[in-house]
Amino acid sequence: MLKKSVLYFMSYVMTFFSALILITCTGYYILFFDWNISMMGKIINAVLIVASLTASICLYAIAEKLKRVN
Repeated sequence: MLKKSVLYFMSYVMTFFSALILITCTGYYILFFDWNISMMGKIINAVLIVASLTASICLYAIAEKLKRVN
């Protein structure tokens, strides 16, 4: 019972961090980032956006798998 409760709590914490990464990344690049830079800077920032979104999705998937563990 304790193991299942801890795993469920960990899944909620991971889901929270996943949402935090997603909202922070998209909010920063949509609202604050200045895209009037060189092409290399744009490529680097696009790679960082994709990496952040991928990390957010992976963290969410791991959290969902933790919920299903019996």
